Amino acid sequence: WLVQSVPREVLEDYKMTSMTLEFRCECTQSDLLESMSSPSVIGASNNDSVNTKPDLQYIHLLRLQDTKAELVRARTEWHLKQNHK
Repeated sequence: WLVQSVPREVLEDYKMTSMTLEFRCECTQSDLLESMSSPSVIGASNNDSVNTKPDLQYIHLLRLQDTKAELVRARTEWHLKQNHK
């Protein structure tokens, strides 16, 4: 569910370099879940990277649809592949 929520362009141009998972509670087979992701830029103020794409971070959340209780919260970091400057 983490990688499915990341845009195709990120998967093509970046490689995942870090993943942190925080398990918060359990669910059952019949539970309906919601998956959400939110991107942010790492080191956006670095003036040396004017002509390159910045590194990215995504916050991912998997929660129960009815109660909104969090099941898993995750953070992934993505660095630009060497051939995509």
